[in-house]
Amino acid sequence: MSGILYLIPSPIGSIKEVDYLTQSNTEILQNLKYFIVESEKTARAFLHYCGHNLDDNLNFIEYNEHNFNKINIDDWLKILKSNNSIGLISEAGTPCNADPGSEIVLRAHLNDIEVYPFAIPSSITMALMSSGLNGQKFSFHGYLDKNVNKLRQQIKILERESRLSGYSQIFMEVPYKSQKIFDLLLNTLKSDTFLCVAAELNTSEQFIKTKQIKSWKNFQVELNKKRCIFIFQNKNYF
Repeated sequence: MSGILYLIPSPIGSIKEVDYLTQSNTEILQNLKYFIVESEKTARAFLHYCGHNLDDNLNFIEYNEHNFNKINIDDWLKILKSNNSIGLISEAGTPCNADPGSEIVLRAHLNDIEVYPFAIPSSITMALMSSGLNGQKFSFHGYLDKNVNKLRQQIKILERESRLSGYSQIFMEVPYKSQKIFDLLLNTLKSDTFLCVAAELNTSEQFIKTKQIKSWKNFQVELNKKRCIFIFQNKNYF
């Protein structure tokens, strides 16, 4: 008999805003002894707030962009196959959506191990539903190219695809680049393209605005070091 791989989202905002876990989810979480996490420090703080006793029998492995290709997933599959459940915890938001973990989930499926997702606070979903842009046809691109010239070209290609297909184009960026990306979008997208900026979602600093580029250029916004989701769509405006 195998254990279960639980996919556990962590708060997008303050750690004290864990109001999305059901009682049964919390009870499951409090009884887990094995965790795959992006950061052990923040995972421990999250578990503590959720009422976990954090005894000495807990086992953590950090699995993130810096070491994901060095982790032996087979070791964790053995634990699951030995009737021990594991919690996969993202750093902020939903596991496997622009966060590490999808390879672990896939390997679990291939080994007939049950995968159980907790209810999720997804910044991507919240941004899209709040944008007013196409929520039925959209493409999520995670993080775009780091090279500025390639990024500018990529944005133009996505804008053209949006005009032809009607798809909303969604991406995110690390907080310290948010202002630069916003400025680049203003100088790259066409004046009639709609851009939604959703920053610091589900926090006291939450900011969500959708405007055409020509309107954004007359609007002052400070996004430096803020966590942002960017959505744009070139569409006919009725």
